[in-house]
Amino acid sequence: MKLIHCADLHLDSRLNTHLGREQAKRRRDELLRNFERLAGYAEENGVEAVLIAGDLFDRDMVSALAKSTVLSVITAHPQIRFYYLRGNHDKGDYTDSSRPRNLFLFGNRWRSWQEGADGRIMITGIELTRENLSHALPALRLEPGLFNIVMLHGQETGGTAAVASGHSAYAVPISIRALQGKGIDYLALGHVHSYKYAKLDSRGVYCYPGCLEGRGFDESGPHGFVLLDIDEKKLRFSARFVPFARRTLYAVDVDVTGCRSTAQINDLIRDALQSKACTEKDMVDITIRGELDVDCEVDPDYLRTDLEARCFFARLHDETTFRIDAEDYLHDESLRGEFVRLVMADDSIPEEEKTEVIRCGFQAMDGEKL
Repeated sequence: MKLIHCADLHLDSRLNTHLGREQAKRRRDELLRNFERLAGYAEENGVEAVLIAGDLFDRDMVSALAKSTVLSVITAHPQIRFYYLRGNHDKGDYTDSSRPRNLFLFGNRWRSWQEGADGRIMITGIELTRENLSHALPALRLEPGLFNIVMLHGQETGGTAAVASGHSAYAVPISIRALQGKGIDYLALGHVHSYKYAKLDSRGVYCYPGCLEGRGFDESGPHGFVLLDIDEKKLRFSARFVPFARRTLYAVDVDVTGCRSTAQINDLIRDALQSKACTEKDMVDITIRGELDVDCEVDPDYLRTDLEARCFFARLHDETTFRIDAEDYLHDESLRGEFVRLVMADDSIPEEEKTEVIRCGFQAMDGEKL
């Protein structure tokens, strides 16, 4: 039996932190269509069940478009069973009248469903809250003779509860230790936006599939879901990560030390993106670093424009510094040499600002815009 384990689709995200209105709308639509693509993949590959381990939606108030699209996709694939465990972002309800027969929901108490031709695969889950956390995990009881999949949404911890920070502060802590020895074969988790697959105990594993599509540059790299293939007779399984994102986000540092021109810097940026297999449909965040000679010709605006022409979205941060060796100009009789000597001898200019003053002076001499 084949199953898909996904989480953190965050449909209906605003996506307006970096993107303009049109690009943000396009990305929201792409995230929504990703759910359609996921169902299509499941149908084409003989997947019988899709496990959604939380945060299908990004907020409590779900748009009519997002809700109707999800319901339409699920209804259009009656042969696939969708198990939806809500996370810390999505709190929307489906009433019995609006819920498709192949959509199964969890609540604040443990619920289980049998799967497989002989009913030997058990899917069990609970929507953890701060209120039920203390007794929920100790209360878990599983039949050891079955293949047990447990679905939860929260932040893994090594011990009991832990104080979380940042994104994790909004999620319930899940004690991995408290779930050991419970007879779990596959612990299907959600909340962490990067892929993680690790040993739970001598019997089982736990897995975060990561988000289906990166939304910000803190979610760079490949994203997708996990495909499970369970041998129903031997109750053994294989699991593999399937890259599925429509666009990949790249956060790349480029060392441009020693470059003499914008063209040389641009070549290094292109080489860095090529090494990442970045394409025109992707999103990139480039930071150029390193030490440049004070008379290096560099135009960050040109670099940004070139990047924007080659990617769906691009931004560039210039964190380079400039160096000057005053001795190189000690006997230089040109206007540049005289200017350098005057600046270096001027005690009214702070030492840490002299290099920038000299650079601006060189740009003015070359007729460049300051």
